Amino acid sequence: MIDTILSWLVFLPLAGALLILTIPKENKNVIRSIAIGTSILAFFVSVVLWAAFDRGHSGMQFYQVVPWLNLDFLQINYEVGVDGLSVPLVVLTTIVTTLALFASLSIQHRVKEFYVWTLVLLTGMLGVFVALDMFLFFLFFELTLIPMFFIIGIWGGKEREYASFKFLVYTGLGSAIMFITFIAMFVYGGTAMGGLQNSSFSIPQLAEIYANTDAISAGVRGALFLALFIAFAVKLPIFPFHTWLPNAHVEAPTAASMILAGVLLKMGGYGLIRVGIGILPDQAARFATLIAILGVVNIIYGALLALVQTDLKRLVAFSSISHMGIVLLGIASFTASGIQGAIFQLVSHGFISALLFFMVGALYERTKTRTISELGGLSKSVPILAGFTLAAAMASVGLPGLSGFVSELLAFIGVFGADASILPAAKLWGVIAGIGIILTAAYLLWAVQRTTFGQLNDKYKELQDARPLEYIPMIGLLGFSILIGVYPYILSDVINITVLDILSKIGG
Repeated sequence: MIDTILSWLVFLPLAGALLILTIPKENKNVIRSIAIGTSILAFFVSVVLWAAFDRGHSGMQFYQVVPWLNLDFLQINYEVGVDGLSVPLVVLTTIVTTLALFASLSIQHRVKEFYVWTLVLLTGMLGVFVALDMFLFFLFFELTLIPMFFIIGIWGGKEREYASFKFLVYTGLGSAIMFITFIAMFVYGGTAMGGLQNSSFSIPQLAEIYANTDAISAGVRGALFLALFIAFAVKLPIFPFHTWLPNAHVEAPTAASMILAGVLLKMGGYGLIRVGIGILPDQAARFATLIAILGVVNIIYGALLALVQTDLKRLVAFSSISHMGIVLLGIASFTASGIQGAIFQLVSHGFISALLFFMVGALYERTKTRTISELGGLSKSVPILAGFTLAAAMASVGLPGLSGFVSELLAFIGVFGADASILPAAKLWGVIAGIGIILTAAYLLWAVQRTTFGQLNDKYKELQDARPLEYIPMIGLLGFSILIGVYPYILSDVINITVLDILSKIGG
């Protein structure tokens, strides 16, 4: 089984979804049990993957390739594998999805459909992180769009139809750009190698083709990288392609917001590193300044917009935009610590953002409002929920001992140590980005102070504090943030060799 563990992991949730389809919709508890049980089983398989992963090997592991479509000029394979970049994101995906399912137990409307779509979404997300064939990558990438579209559109808030449609349009356009670019990369690869039959959709093989040929001009390579960057920037999301995210978050149910912020956004950063830098490392380094500028813009712009929000959930949504800028900044440094910081941020933000959205959802369920000015003093009536909200905010701010501190520290060390020939004025970008970190502390601490401290509204005096099942996602998400913050070696040990391998391709 260990040789095919990735296939078991990817298709296990899909099997659970098919099983739920056979259950009468009236058996809600059975449906919930199957969905959560399937997700827990997927989590345990991911733990086995984590334990079996060889930290001293830089190449792909648990590699599996099966011929799928074979024409005279085209061969598409079911090709999967993992390295130090993808393994942490696979484990993150199973953890966040499992805890999100616990957060969804209050859903009573169309329960069967909700859990089917969530498990299909889990298969798509896991598939993205293990796919090594670009066509397969695209199929899994697209598979994540439809479930989230329906989850937001059916179980979301008052403006759910608009939010789900905007989500589909923006991310769909990004996917279209990505697919066209994949086709172009295949065609140019074939042109360089003397025929399409010599090209490939395999990411590792295409990386070798582009690394060992001078037949593809720098202009073409640059255009291909920029197209890939735009495609993945929509998903990350990066200014100015970010406007779908606040609407999606505000209208999405709590569980969907946890998955959207905790995992789906990470697909953009992962794709940029795996495909963009993996195949075109020279062009990625060439555009380091552009990547750094957009990263800084994201950090500052997202923080400034968060400062003026009156809706608590919308504030957290703009916080995610700001924090994804740190991923870009770390990548732009093209240093070991910087790229480590970017990967740390992908994982760390996954736990922290999921916790923040869960806490906002728990408070909204009790108070029926997310308007910050209408809240206040909640630490007196729901001290446990207020305490976890404060802890989540501190993790997002980057308090030492929590995962946010480690990722930001590594990213900034990378930026300040960047090679001037790759990233001119690196220290300037680092200083400007540092202002955004100060703004992060300002808007999060302001939001927590306004919601949990101060005068308690009389109508909130009898609120119920955390319920037993709510402790599972709260303790789980905060616990993993503390684990990475206190013992970062548990993550760096997995990603180190892969980061060095990435840098070796650009002479880093």
